Amino acid sequence: MANENHLKGLDTLRAVAALIVVWSHIEFIKGLKGLPKNNFILFPNAHFSVTLFFVLSGFLITFLLTREFQKYKTISFKSFYLRRILRIWPLYYLVLFLSYFFIENNISNRTLLLCLSIFPNIPFALKSSWESSPQIWSIGVEEQFYIFWPIFILYVLSKKKQNSYILTFIIIYTLLPFIINYINISTIQNEKLYSFVEKFFYYTKFNCMAIGAFLGFNLASNKNWIKHLYSNTITSIALFVSPFLIWFCGASFGFFTEEIYAVLFGFMILVVVNSKKINIDNKVTVFLGKISYGIYMYHWIIITALIELLYPFKKEIYFDLSLYMGTFIITILVSWISFMTFEKFFLNLKKKFEIKL
Repeated sequence: MANENHLKGLDTLRAVAALIVVWSHIEFIKGLKGLPKNNFILFPNAHFSVTLFFVLSGFLITFLLTREFQKYKTISFKSFYLRRILRIWPLYYLVLFLSYFFIENNISNRTLLLCLSIFPNIPFALKSSWESSPQIWSIGVEEQFYIFWPIFILYVLSKKKQNSYILTFIIIYTLLPFIINYINISTIQNEKLYSFVEKFFYYTKFNCMAIGAFLGFNLASNKNWIKHLYSNTITSIALFVSPFLIWFCGASFGFFTEEIYAVLFGFMILVVVNSKKINIDNKVTVFLGKISYGIYMYHWIIITALIELLYPFKKEIYFDLSLYMGTFIITILVSWISFMTFEKFFLNLKKKFEIKL
């Protein structure tokens, strides 16, 4: 499992998720610009990359919070929130600044206010997102989850039957929109309430983060059932491969598609972190994983700028090749420079609030 603060395989999974987002958004932005889109045989849905990010975040922070409680019998909320702020806010606000002043500044006051706070998923749900970097909606989801989850976990850790509390949260949060909408349809039939419920639960997905958290908690607590998932080689390989096969084939599971993907991703993470037979890390993927936050945050601006630059050549056969190569090369280069300079300053400050486990 490497060391307590750095679990093996997670950087590689972050790299995969970030690169799939970039790949998918190239074609999406081309469509927004009226350019013909390529129909790839395999084209994984970038939205499930976000689901993977959510599961990874819930898994890791809960694993670390549980380990912290086990060692110190408490959780330092101050240190936790400062670590999250120093990691997320500097780059988040830098991208807002760059996209506002260099790409698009025709943004409503409501969207501006919500995105400058920690609620960029709200304007995204209301179809008035930060158009020059709409991917920031998921950052809001994670920040909102981080507000209450450490408090919830501290409460859970003080109780018996701790798994039941986390499972109850997942089940209630998953079923609540269906219950509310059923009551609404059966009684007042308020369309605005129906729309609000659909958007709120779709653009928060705290249950997906909680699924990762449930598995992270059980791993940190050394639950015996967890070991059966990665101790057998065949089981480990199946749990690792199946999420990617389902994802790349575009499988859907009705109302609970994201939740099922979250469970599959969670099991995959457990295998990647623990299995001695599966090691997906290498120098390239670990490097890309470390700068994956930058890749996720910068890529929309870079794709938009490149399309504008290459637009006069849109009918040339080398247009797509130039766009794809340029996007990945520039995004990775910019993210690396950002990580080594701008982000590094705040990451060094963040180290002051790390908890030794």
